[in-house]
Amino acid sequence: MTIRCRFAPSPTGQLHVGGARTALFNLLYVRNKGGKMVLRLEDTDVARSSKESEEAICSDLQWLGLDWDEGPNVGGPGAPYRQSQRLGLYRENVDALLKSGGAYYAWESSDELNAMREAAQGSVQGFRYSRQEYSDEQLAQYRDEGRTPVVRCSASPGDIVFVDEVLGEITIPASDLDDFIILKGDGYPTYHMAVVVDDHHMGVTHVLRAQEHLKNTARHLRIYDLLGWEPPKHGHMPLIFSMEGGKMSKRDKAKVARAAARANGHNPESLALLTGLPEDLLVRFMKKKDHGIDTAVAIANKLGVELPEIDVRDFRESGYLPEALVNFLSLLGWSPGGDREIMGWQETVDAFSLDRIVKTAAKFDREKLRWLNGVKLRELSVDELIERVVNYVEQWGGNLKGVDVSIVGPLISLYRERGQTLRELDDAVAWVFTAPTEYGPAKAIKKHILKGDSLERLSKIGAILGSLSEWSEVSVETALTAFTENECEGKMGKVAQPVRIALTGSPVSPSIYPTIVSLSQAEVVGRISACVQYFTDSSHN
Repeated sequence: MTIRCRFAPSPTGQLHVGGARTALFNLLYVRNKGGKMVLRLEDTDVARSSKESEEAICSDLQWLGLDWDEGPNVGGPGAPYRQSQRLGLYRENVDALLKSGGAYYAWESSDELNAMREAAQGSVQGFRYSRQEYSDEQLAQYRDEGRTPVVRCSASPGDIVFVDEVLGEITIPASDLDDFIILKGDGYPTYHMAVVVDDHHMGVTHVLRAQEHLKNTARHLRIYDLLGWEPPKHGHMPLIFSMEGGKMSKRDKAKVARAAARANGHNPESLALLTGLPEDLLVRFMKKKDHGIDTAVAIANKLGVELPEIDVRDFRESGYLPEALVNFLSLLGWSPGGDREIMGWQETVDAFSLDRIVKTAAKFDREKLRWLNGVKLRELSVDELIERVVNYVEQWGGNLKGVDVSIVGPLISLYRERGQTLRELDDAVAWVFTAPTEYGPAKAIKKHILKGDSLERLSKIGAILGSLSEWSEVSVETALTAFTENECEGKMGKVAQPVRIALTGSPVSPSIYPTIVSLSQAEVVGRISACVQYFTDSSHN
């Protein structure tokens, strides 16, 4: 039997990192078993689905290196791979369920359903829809009102029991299940109907998805049973939690933006003036009735707040490497055994098995991801790293965008041992292009600039560097070594730290000599002079 797995995102937004983990585990299993990977787009939510979202999801998957053997723009025996192009097939199977008595038309309006829910609030079981009986007069009235019925599938009369590939034997009690909608009033199938029909007709052998789908699996097994189809095997993977313990959600961005707005004393009225967004939208947002990503981003941009990375696009924009994110995600809920953490693609494929997927929630440790990304950065050759940085700033912008590669190369080489992400590497060289206007931290300024004759010594260093006839690391090192021996008892820190602060605004930089010659001689002399002048002014000391 050829193993066939699928990843079936809804193109209604960006690709969540949890969805990427689902796609990854499916692909790892398929590649380990020599099977086939299917990409299917579940775009039956007409109001929210978009071509832009579809393209973004496919782009993120390709960036991660998560390819597919069948799907949109590839083709395959299960085509078409967009659910919106398969409506006839769904209707055919809904009709089969109606004919067999496994499904029926339900005519309740939204108001009537809400009334049922309210009436059930006091009960122990809560609201469970069960089939209603309609008289001929009621049906005639509903048709006269222009109502369009939905189609509901009858719930299983007994418990649903199945063996999960990850969790073992699972029982979903019949009391937890009710008659569920499989065809909406607009003629589109619900997720439950479409996914079963598609998995069956595309020959999917294993459905691997998150544990939050357990109850959905019970519904889907009911449809398989009513249609007389053999169900695929199911495996439910652990959820991904933040280090604080909550489920990683796109709402986390809204939470951070709200906190920042409150901390800065803003209300919906002032936020409307700040962002240009409608005040009524911001009222809903601040009251947690709306969690719009665009609203959160607009607020964060105006307040200078970093939002947490949640979607794959966020990690791309933050400068993570795809191989680092894939390596990290592979360890979220799966263990290769031993102490292995830094793994390449083929090593991960060879080691992957369903019996090593854990049952408990995985913690998304951002610091571990940063560390792992730094390791992967330093595994790249200098030329590879330069190419990654150039491509990154071309797409996302940065200090190095448009800068000649001959300049980029030496700068990146300076910082490759320090930076953890491509963005950090780009941020680290900002001082090369913009002279500092402030200096810090205060403790370092007091020690290296304001203490004793440090300013006078810095002024002398500027004069020495300005007098050099040759501008190179060798000539700079020779001159400063001699000055250190003569003026500072051979203590290079008394020379290097003040110069670092003058050139970069900070006491932290790579080796002092390449740092100095990263700038022109005139720029170095000018920055040292400006620093001396800044601290000579009594208001800065």
